Amino acid sequence: MRTLLILIGLYQSANGIFMLAAPALWYATIPGVTETGPANLHFIRDIGLAFIAAGAGLLIGAFKQDRRAILIASIFLGGHALLHLAELLHGTTAIDALRDIVLIALPGLLPLALITTLGKRTA
Repeated sequence: MRTLLILIGLYQSANGIFMLAAPALWYATIPGVTETGPANLHFIRDIGLAFIAAGAGLLIGAFKQDRRAILIASIFLGGHALLHLAELLHGTTAIDALRDIVLIALPGLLPLALITTLGKRTA
């Protein structure tokens, strides 16, 4: 399970780095993003920093077996996942729902479930 936390941490960090380094390209290439409104490059970079921080928290949590680091990272990732799930209730296509569940909800909420698989050490 530690490996899964590491993979999710790398996935979230890579997304954040992409958002920070090339916000216009990120906006244009990530499915569904263009339907959310016009690109705001500053805002995309701001959110990219949140993904980098959350990804780093998951990596720290995985390597140090620190449940608190995972929990703190999950504040953003879990909230982001829940927001997307709530928006699915307002109607969407099956393909968009599947995309959001696989790419946003699962990687955002799974770290919370994986906390219990780590050792007891928290610091």
